[in-house]
Amino acid sequence: MIVIAIISVGLIIGIPTYNTTIKPTARLNGAGRQLYSDVQFARLQAIRDNVRCGIAFSAGPAYTVFIDNSPANSQYDGGEEVIKTVNLANEYSKVQFDTSKGGGNGIDFTNNSFSIRPRGLATNGGSVFLVNEKGEGREILVNTMGTVRIVKY
Repeated sequence: MIVIAIISVGLIIGIPTYNTTIKPTARLNGAGRQLYSDVQFARLQAIRDNVRCGIAFSAGPAYTVFIDNSPANSQYDGGEEVIKTVNLANEYSKVQFDTSKGGGNGIDFTNNSFSIRPRGLATNGGSVFLVNEKGEGREILVNTMGTVRIVKY
């Protein structure tokens, strides 16, 4: 009985602590890794299929990975072939774009999008800023060489 009481007290203290400190950070890290892997996926698609592969960001936070048929602006206008659409809020609740960065919308790419050329190089570099309810942030940084990094801030 004493052992059960000790375990119960530990759970009563531990579960709220987990929900307020560990879980939000895990959701933020998961959202950052999801975006990181989808940028890598777009890069591999572009190289493999010898096409331009774009990523366009929208509110939600959400983004669309697409075959970029309009190299002049690298924007998704609905006419391109969609490879993947992701809404990070569906899987990682309370993770949003950090509107205090990236020109007020959490996205630091021209036209809120970029493309990867068939050789794996990005059309322009930039960052996406994600934040959780604790104010922790992750910057997903894409440079013109097409490489991606996740940086804590």
